[in-house]
Amino acid sequence: MKETKEKILLKALQFLVENDYERVSLNSIADGIGITKGGIYHYFGSKEELFQECLRTVFSKMQNITMNSLKGDYSLEELLRGLFSFETYLNEFEKNTGIDFAGNYLNFSYLMFMGIKKFPAIKELITEIYRGMQKDLENLISHLQTEGDVRKEIDCRQLAFELVAMAEGVMLISEFTSDIDFTTIGESLVQSTLKRVQA
Repeated sequence: MKETKEKILLKALQFLVENDYERVSLNSIADGIGITKGGIYHYFGSKEELFQECLRTVFSKMQNITMNSLKGDYSLEELLRGLFSFETYLNEFEKNTGIDFAGNYLNFSYLMFMGIKKFPAIKELITEIYRGMQKDLENLISHLQTEGDVRKEIDCRQLAFELVAMAEGVMLISEFTSDIDFTTIGESLVQSTLKRVQA
């Protein structure tokens, strides 16, 4: 039963990333996984409810992938490499969702902003996820500062915000710049941040 619900969510998410929300029908989602439209209604009361659950699921997966890459007793360099390993992150996301995130980031961004505009609860969810990521990063940076790996004058909260903004910015800009090499840009961000903040 849980497996069917997960299949519905992932198929719906795939359709939503590849098509405009208004053009996605419950029939097309049902056909895509070999169930009836009634099978979808068994789990979700409406297309809107399904859409919101899709966004909750995808953001939860994104948060888990990001935070799992940052767990452990890392040096500052290891922390930055985990955060700016864009190809690893994209591959992990595709493995978990079946969506080529790198090739659909603009569509995904559109989907996210439409969800924020349409559903206040989605905006609150995304806000909480970003706050959580920044707080976790701030705590990791603060620990590294205590260990002597980060310069004492660095504002840990500000640096955490900058790191999240840089990671998000690279993903968005890559959609407009076809020649971005994630490995090169990731390494460049690691080195420039180390130079700026490492003790």
